[in-house]
Amino acid sequence: MPLREVLPRDYLSAEGELRRLANELDSHPSAADRRAWHWYPDGTEPPQTSNRRLYHLLVDTTITLYSTRDDWLELTLDIAWMAPPKLTVNAAVEVACWCPQDHNMHQVRKAQWHAVNSHELVQAFAAGTAMLLDVLDAGPCEPHPWRVQVGLPDAPETSR
Repeated sequence: MPLREVLPRDYLSAEGELRRLANELDSHPSAADRRAWHWYPDGTEPPQTSNRRLYHLLVDTTITLYSTRDDWLELTLDIAWMAPPKLTVNAAVEVACWCPQDHNMHQVRKAQWHAVNSHELVQAFAAGTAMLLDVLDAGPCEPHPWRVQVGLPDAPETSR
């Protein structure tokens, strides 16, 4: 992952620790061959807009723990510019949506941290990584229990 190409100049000193944390996540046995990193080098500078819907990715990963034709469970971690804009680390556990109005997916566990400097970026990324490692260690690694836990409609029997 070319962090030097995606991190804002004021955050470059975080590169080594971010890389170490990403490697820790990548090397988890449950994440092996289930993850994909993406980076977006055109976003190093904060957007010049205060659009309330702003979500401009710098780097993200998805770890797919469960996937069938109709259902899935994924872990996500990203660094993004978010309104107003602030550099933000986001982590989530996501399941396919089975609501009458299809939302595509639901974040059944999520957390967000703003980072105003390199030190806070490392702390936020470490917290996000720890959240995902906890799920990788403790599970559950299929979507049904997550939906039950938060009271979401479950997948039809044919997709389980």
